[in-house]
Amino acid sequence: MKRPLLIVGDVQGDVERLEEALEPFSEEEVDTVFLGDFFQGGRLGRGGGAAAARLVRSRANSRAVLGNHDLFLLAVLERRRGVDPPEPWKARAPAELEALWLHRRGDWADLAAVDHDPALEQWLRHLPFLILLQDGTLVQHTDDDHYATLGHSVEEVNEQARHWLEAPGGVFSAVRALFGRRAFVERRRLDVYLAHFGARRLVHGHTPHWENAPSVGHDGLIWGFDGRFSRYWSREAGESSGPIGATVALLPALDR
Repeated sequence: MKRPLLIVGDVQGDVERLEEALEPFSEEEVDTVFLGDFFQGGRLGRGGGAAAARLVRSRANSRAVLGNHDLFLLAVLERRRGVDPPEPWKARAPAELEALWLHRRGDWADLAAVDHDPALEQWLRHLPFLILLQDGTLVQHTDDDHYATLGHSVEEVNEQARHWLEAPGGVFSAVRALFGRRAFVERRRLDVYLAHFGARRLVHGHTPHWENAPSVGHDGLIWGFDGRFSRYWSREAGESSGPIGATVALLPALDR
């Protein structure tokens, strides 16, 4: 029998809560797809993002896509190694880029952990932008259609991602592709995007929602799994993290 599919949205450094969220789901009994953003937003000084990435990497029957915060960490890492962006970038000086990263809850412990773990860094650099599951579900980090400008197929998009992440400074181009939000408010735009990749529905993270379960739109054609998971992410006064089930949940099977 085919295993149920567990989707895990943006972890953002809260590895302890990730361990709690995964405990009811044996890695041998479910397939797991992670939507990226393992880094930025954890408890400072603990390296929770790197710990989360290692957990994901070691979990059986699992796949993952890259998130913008994962790419942001790699960009800071390259800049500290003296690698320049291939074209003018908003934050040119290392100090400017690092200040922006720290403002967005970057953690020096995460940076050091990835810098001293070449296998983990290479695992991150080889993660795809897109996954097309056998049932026609398209998995990506952002709720944006910019991916369609990178290629005519999932394979072409992921080849572009590999090209960027293998080339010195290419991560600065890659990170620009993963910032868009809320592209699919209009149903027609979603329909065009799904047709572009031959997909039947879209699963994403990236854009926070305030529901108690994953957000669902357009008659089940789009699912959002960023339920404000991290307990340490800075938010508006009085705001708290969302329930685990808003970010980590089983995805219903598509009708044939």
